[in-house]
Amino acid sequence: MSPTSKNKRSRGRRRGGSRSPFRRKALLQRPSCEICNKPINDITTAIAKPGSNLPIHFECALSIVSKELKPGNDEKIVYLGKGSFAAVEFKAYRREKLVVRRQIAWENVEERGDWRIKLRSVVQ
Repeated sequence: MSPTSKNKRSRGRRRGGSRSPFRRKALLQRPSCEICNKPINDITTAIAKPGSNLPIHFECALSIVSKELKPGNDEKIVYLGKGSFAAVEFKAYRREKLVVRRQIAWENVEERGDWRIKLRSVVQ
């Protein structure tokens, strides 16, 4: 028996038996979105709703922000990070530079919801 076939046979196995997959999603509950009332399948992509600090879909937050900021013809809504969205206008031919026209702070960085603390403990 060659060494490669032996390695192929034992690949994916531990000394104690077959490898059981660790499922991070099984440890996390699937809360429902406050906006659309559908379950949030991937909690890592959720964003906190202002005021209640409960998780909502990122797409739901984006639709609410786009209604509030009302982007013009040359503007797009982008997520800047740290819980803030902005209406930006791209400058130059290759869309390399952008100018922030209007900005809205969506999440409060100071406050963390219980679901974020729980998510941090499971992911690490």
